[in-house]
Amino acid sequence: MVRSRRLDSVFLNIPYDEAFEEIYLAYIVGLTQLGLRISATLAVPNQGRLTRIIELIEESDFSIHDLSRIELSKGVPRFNMPVELGIALYRSRVTDQRHRVYIFESKAYRAQHSTSDVNGIDPHIHKGRPKGVMAALRNIFRQPGDVTTVPEMLASYRAVKKKLPELRRNAGGKSLFTAAVFHDLVVAALVESQLRIEQRRSRPSPSK
Repeated sequence: MVRSRRLDSVFLNIPYDEAFEEIYLAYIVGLTQLGLRISATLAVPNQGRLTRIIELIEESDFSIHDLSRIELSKGVPRFNMPVELGIALYRSRVTDQRHRVYIFESKAYRAQHSTSDVNGIDPHIHKGRPKGVMAALRNIFRQPGDVTTVPEMLASYRAVKKKLPELRRNAGGKSLFTAAVFHDLVVAALVESQLRIEQRRSRPSPSK
């Protein structure tokens, strides 16, 4: 029996709110199309939550921490993302960087002020745009031959985005930030990724 290749896994640490939906979708589509398996805290219960988050980071090869929405929420700063970043940085240190940590931001230089202890790790700036997220992901997770392109990822993104009304109806709610919808989004992204692969293979080879 031939075993399938183990997919590298990425722990995705992002804000779960309506204003972040497009960037959330861009991460799911981009990472999936680049052949990575995504871990997130959407299905983690409040009881024992920190322990499970530590386990997810330990089980992942990489982690992505988007700090672009660390701001006051109901008068209180949002600290979950920096806390999870700190756990991942410690994991990276004790594993001699076998766990790789990447920081994303929407604005240049802001992370150096909001979390100055991470100076020396250059954040990837996506400017709040799906294209920016995908360009950064492709730069980090380069594939042999660079077969996946940003335009392909954007085409998959647009196709999955069209399915959102159906996915919301199936879930019986509006939020994309539930375990069930997260799973459905990953499946939809996998389907679109396979379509891009088939389209690429069906193109005639350029004549020499």
